[in-house]
Amino acid sequence: MGSLKVGDTVKMKYGGEAKVLAEFGSGGQGTVYKVSYNGKEYALKWYHKDVFKGKEHAFYQNLESNIQKGAPTKDFLWPLGITEVHAGVFGYIMDVRPAGYYELTEFFVGSKKQKQVKFKTFSAIAEAAINIIQAFRELHNSGYSYQDINNGNFFINPENGEVLICDNDNVSPFGVNLGILGKQRYMAPEVVTGGDPDKPSDRFSLAVILFRLLFINHPLEGKRSTPPCMTKELERRYYGEEPIFVYDPKDDRNRPVTGTDKNLKTFWPIYPDYIRELFERAFSSDVMFKKAPRVMEREWLNAFFRFKASIVKCPHCKEETFITTQGENTCIECKKKIMVLNAIQFSTVTIPLYSGTRLMLWHADSSQNDVEAKLGDVIANPNEPGVFGIKNLSTLSWKINLPNGSQKPLAPGAVVPIKKDFAIECTNNPKDAGKII
Repeated sequence: MGSLKVGDTVKMKYGGEAKVLAEFGSGGQGTVYKVSYNGKEYALKWYHKDVFKGKEHAFYQNLESNIQKGAPTKDFLWPLGITEVHAGVFGYIMDVRPAGYYELTEFFVGSKKQKQVKFKTFSAIAEAAINIIQAFRELHNSGYSYQDINNGNFFINPENGEVLICDNDNVSPFGVNLGILGKQRYMAPEVVTGGDPDKPSDRFSLAVILFRLLFINHPLEGKRSTPPCMTKELERRYYGEEPIFVYDPKDDRNRPVTGTDKNLKTFWPIYPDYIRELFERAFSSDVMFKKAPRVMEREWLNAFFRFKASIVKCPHCKEETFITTQGENTCIECKKKIMVLNAIQFSTVTIPLYSGTRLMLWHADSSQNDVEAKLGDVIANPNEPGVFGIKNLSTLSWKINLPNGSQKPLAPGAVVPIKKDFAIECTNNPKDAGKII
């Protein structure tokens, strides 16, 4: 059985049949159909014949094992069921992508049919980055490597940054490769030059995705690596043997190409230093060639949680801007000055406090690995607009340690005024306390 048509049915391994309702689209590995199975609609990925080049049995077993283990997080459109083998061909079902999600590619370019998709807010970008990073962190912690991270794997809601990751059939346990190398422009240099993909190569590909998420452009494509005609030999050279980051601080040979660098020129200068520095490290020669370790997911999460907390509305132009330091800040839109009088100092990060700042549990205690729990919001006093406080959004009662040595409780929903030298115990561990400076 080769390609399917509307009305065809395929037997599922553990009972029942999936009936083809429509075709979603086709790619290099197979075709995706909308099907009905057990009274619910799913997406069925049906592989092309001979796509696995003799590794069909191993691929089938790996896919079946992944189904039994289940998804690492809710962000994966994980395989849910596998078909029987029909004349050497098989497929698997997964949930259908809901409305409101767009492929990451659509955030890079537009077309006659579809305008370029844009995030509603910087907060949505930060949320998308955190969701992507955490998903792969959990995947790696579960003993898997993805092996084929690329722009086609991600569906993102531009309103809120929610993410769904598809094409999870290539996911394999550490040390196992079933012939999938990845997609050019996203593969790590060691994979381009002949190595097998693994967890470290995933981390390189993740850095490429995050760079494109923020800056649209590709981190390795500049004036040196965009020849009039790209060949396999040049691809190997520019992405594998001699990759150079477009903003490498030590090597300016591959700076962005004038005329195609609008997004980079717009966004590179405005993001905080710690974001740019992390990308400079991720695409440094030492890291790309594994002379130094790849940037870990936790480091990316630390940076993006810090970034997320910095996003506020400018009091002058009402547009989003970044508050990166205690003291004087400059709005990225209207260029007017914004004074920030206080910050809260946790053990690993200091967050400037301004109306609209949201504190997350991660800022105080990342060891809990909770990327969703909120701590508090900085809000203005309705009777005194220039006076701010932190509203307890957690489920715990906080302990507020005052400069005179006394201590007061703060129930969930209550507000503590922002005053210098107040220390807030916002978890059950006093070491996680944040001190207002």
